[in-house]
Amino acid sequence: MTSESERTARRLVIPEAVQSAIAKLLAVENWLEAGGTKGTLIVPEREFEVEVAAVKAAEEKLDGRFSDEALAIFAAGLKVLGERYEMLPELAVKHTAAARREGVPKSLIAIGKDRGRSFLCLPASPTLGERPRLVIAVNGGASIRREPLESWLVDRIEDALDDLELSPNQLRSLNADEILTAFVPHLTGGASANGAADGGRRVEHKKFGGGTVVREVLGGPEPKLEIVFDSGERRVLLARFVAATA
Repeated sequence: MTSESERTARRLVIPEAVQSAIAKLLAVENWLEAGGTKGTLIVPEREFEVEVAAVKAAEEKLDGRFSDEALAIFAAGLKVLGERYEMLPELAVKHTAAARREGVPKSLIAIGKDRGRSFLCLPASPTLGERPRLVIAVNGGASIRREPLESWLVDRIEDALDDLELSPNQLRSLNADEILTAFVPHLTGGASANGAADGGRRVEHKKFGGGTVVREVLGGPEPKLEIVFDSGERRVLLARFVAATA
């Protein structure tokens, strides 16, 4: 689990699949706002940031903490998620309070709400390297469904495009590597800690010492982290072999 001292300026560390899904949704939203008839699909050129102060203010009222995936969604500032699902940090407090009144477990934070009675939740105690799964709680938590966060985001892309058909050139632009690298979310407004502002979370390994997480690798049976250690050595290790540090 992340520590309180991690609420500092740093790059958010999220799985590539989640990063790609958010980036593609940003590109589609940008394209549709421009008319949605021609041209390539590109991520808008702006900073993708969420303020440390806003995060701390919300978390002080929550019995839990936002995962980096939740913060990345807030940083993206997607209208489709903000307007349709009310995914905003300041509204998460209201959603979570309502969810808990209706019986949703305290182990979850509601980061959004569907227009029905379903709350869109993530763990209240996120674990470093944990596979992000969106928990959809219906009827006060009486019915709970889990699905990979990236899958839910990809479905929102399909919803946004609806019955529109993309040309081969547009499909290529949407799946280009530049889409992924154009979305790099950050926490901003606080002092950086141990160089983490340009990298990710700080971790400690018994053998290799301190290091900075630069990427999550979720392709195998267990989550892995790519870490640049303070010695300059770069390694990919199982997430369970490292611990989050200040």
